[in-house]
Amino acid sequence: MARILSISERIKLFKEINKVHRQIYGWRMLYKNAWGKVSYIDMDRDALEGFDKWVPMDKTRETEFYFQDGRGRDITSLRGLFAWQAYYFYHIDPYKFHDLGNKLREEDFISDDSGKRIRPDIDQQVRCSEAWIEVQQRKDNGKIWISSNWLHDPDCYAAASSFVEIIGMAIGEAAGGDKGLDDELWYKFEGIHTANKQEFKRMLDNYFGGGKMSGQNWYSAYVLAASRPWKIKNIEQLEGALEEEDGYFQNVLEEFVQWLRDGGLNLGDKAEEGLRRRIRELYSSYPCGVAKRFCKRLVEEDSKQQSDVYLWWGGEPNRDGCYALLTLYFEIDPEDIGTLEFDEKVSRNLKTIINIAEEESPHLSTYRDIEPHVWRAIFY
Repeated sequence: MARILSISERIKLFKEINKVHRQIYGWRMLYKNAWGKVSYIDMDRDALEGFDKWVPMDKTRETEFYFQDGRGRDITSLRGLFAWQAYYFYHIDPYKFHDLGNKLREEDFISDDSGKRIRPDIDQQVRCSEAWIEVQQRKDNGKIWISSNWLHDPDCYAAASSFVEIIGMAIGEAAGGDKGLDDELWYKFEGIHTANKQEFKRMLDNYFGGGKMSGQNWYSAYVLAASRPWKIKNIEQLEGALEEEDGYFQNVLEEFVQWLRDGGLNLGDKAEEGLRRRIRELYSSYPCGVAKRFCKRLVEEDSKQQSDVYLWWGGEPNRDGCYALLTLYFEIDPEDIGTLEFDEKVSRNLKTIINIAEEESPHLSTYRDIEPHVWRAIFY
């Protein structure tokens, strides 16, 4: 049975990761609860971001600030695989910035061996690159995963027509401009979707309780999910996964069309074929195209310095019924926390993940307005 880290041990882990990050880059990361409980947390000083200032954290409320949402619930989302998950560690990059009308002055910058960057004592807001890092512990073997942002529906498909929009197009084709028929077909779809969602919720509760998943949530793009988890390091492994997954996808696509028919949504041959074609195009771009791009960047990074980072393709349904798909990650042993081996491994692999993340905006990074007091927190 894997030993699961306590809250205090997790926070120690966060501080150790933050320490290694500062050794690499010269500035800290900040932690943020994804569900709006607090803004940034300065882990080094145990302080919470307030309005233009930092407020000392009430130590008796650490669990609440780090791991609970606004209703006091655990914010873990990948509960089948992981005992707990942290949201999010932010790598803010002072070398990657946009001057969008802020009128940055020459005195706002410093030049060093790495180039031109924002001064730590800047007195105005700056739009800078921000990459997300997540940390979680697996239930099965207790290994700590340090990863990039997890891409799932709708994140993975945001740059293309969404899965639901594709269904709408098929219904529109089947209706042929008949408003009444269009409404009737949508009504039928909503009915079978609602029934599927209710049944899936029961299955999800059973799954999170330790049972087996025996069904799928079609509305959350199950047809695009991988058949099993893939741990990928090179192009050859990716090509093997793509070939196997393509066959699985074709079968599941037909299951999806049959599910529509069984629910009484008869679109006709032409509309069904249009539905298949658009879903195939979406699948080719997301997740397959994204996986290819991530893997190519990983190979390029490994050619410069070999890492222990892998591309993960697979996952499980989370509490929202979405299917986790893609991330870049590496594992560490909990027993190594605080050792030189931990420092060396995190240093090498965290840099690989951040390098790839900064090239994969908006999937793995974005540009965000950073206030002056935030700069002071990461540099001092």
